Amino acid sequence: MIKALAAIALLILPLHASQLSLRSVKQPLYLHGSDEDPAIRITDVPIVSYFADPEWRFSAISKPFVPASDDVRKTLGDVNLVSLYGVKITGTYLNGSQHMEVVIDAAAAKVPEGYPFSIGQVTEAAESCVKLMYPARPEKEGKLLITVIPSKD
Repeated sequence: MIKALAAIALLILPLHASQLSLRSVKQPLYLHGSDEDPAIRITDVPIVSYFADPEWRFSAISKPFVPASDDVRKTLGDVNLVSLYGVKITGTYLNGSQHMEVVIDAAAAKVPEGYPFSIGQVTEAAESCVKLMYPARPEKEGKLLITVIPSKD
């Protein structure tokens, strides 16, 4: 009986570590080629995730986002500035603590041709998204520590 319960527990427990779900993430978006004034818009976008929480919140900020569009612009493409510029974002708990460390790595970032924003502006927008995606909690339950690795340019 104990062996059967242990076998069931081994099968069920890993299922709780990750769960496929539809969520939203803040991303800095820009519709390149639009008639609007150039502005970075921080917007909620849908994402399907199966990663652990809260780490997925930060890595998802740098994922490409291709919005659905009507027949007017069939090839809109990626509109997430973080992914277009090549900025990488990772988040993890510091060893043995409840503090979350997020690294915004812009070392290999490049400005795509024709885009009006500097790497610094996109990095700042990414940092704003990180702060918005960190779940509100009392400070004694863990701080958000952000490290920015600047661009080499």
